Amino acid sequence: MTEAGRTAPLNRPSVLFVCTANRIRSPLAAALFRTYLLREGLPLQRWRINSAGTWVQESLLPPNEVIRASVARGLDLTKHRSQKVNEGLLTSHNLILVMEQGHKEALNHVYPHLSQRVFLLSEMSNGNQEIKDPATLSSSNLEDLLNQLDGLIQKGLPRILVLAHGNP
Repeated sequence: MTEAGRTAPLNRPSVLFVCTANRIRSPLAAALFRTYLLREGLPLQRWRINSAGTWVQESLLPPNEVIRASVARGLDLTKHRSQKVNEGLLTSHNLILVMEQGHKEALNHVYPHLSQRVFLLSEMSNGNQEIKDPATLSSSNLEDLLNQLDGLIQKGLPRILVLAHGNP
């Protein structure tokens, strides 16, 4: 710990995306973020980018509909397996981006010493909107979700890059 209860930044820029089941929103956000790093010319091997869930059945693939929607966007989720958030995952990332206020509150309650790393994804662009699970896995709902995630990552990218390096 450093002054004012802030934990020291890690050597490597890192982002952990968190949703509930770690099968739709957070893996899609992580995959989209990787594409933005590549567009910026930032080598992925120098980054730690992961996703996890707060209420997870471990080691599940994303639903087939999600894999199809991701492929249509040039994203590959075929190697993704769901994992539960834990202190080790949280402490190994400088920035933790959650989809809903409930995720933020839960993480801050259980891990108060890491609360300065936890933000809603929308807060990266000075918003306060939640990213809800799609009501169904229809292609239009998944397309809407992908557009929402993509827009928030694009708008918030400058701040995400700063905080991922452990800078306040």
